[in-house]
Amino acid sequence: MEILRFASLTQMHPLSHEQLALIAPHASERTIPAGRRLLLEGPFAQELVLIAGGRGLVRCAGEPGIELGAGHVFGELAPTRPAYETATLTALTELRLVVFSERSIRILRETAPETVAALVAACGVEPLARHEEQAGPRPAPQLSLVRSQAA
Repeated sequence: MEILRFASLTQMHPLSHEQLALIAPHASERTIPAGRRLLLEGPFAQELVLIAGGRGLVRCAGEPGIELGAGHVFGELAPTRPAYETATLTALTELRLVVFSERSIRILRETAPETVAALVAACGVEPLARHEEQAGPRPAPQLSLVRSQAA
């Protein structure tokens, strides 16, 4: 992702120019058209996803919908919440997502752990123990919702 575009995100304002320069190449931007549904189990559960713009509605089996918008974060690094295999995010408007893959986060952790800590703090996300740092088999992907920048 282009550094100036990345730096323009409100959540990234606390980061230094050097941190932004390290992180931005690992971020990718995805646009989800209004009405599109995403299954939040699998690839999105393994990433750090920041909603940069737009609104979406998360529906989990047996729960009322939760509306998400700019500043909400979900994925592997988001605060834990019980996993729901049927969780979906439906774009109510066009959604702009900034996505960090599990691989990108791992590379950043190896090369610049303090920068990852700053990114996690900027997103308002509590750091979680990483699966690769733990002994034993990797657990199945889980949906982890939701931290708002405003919360």
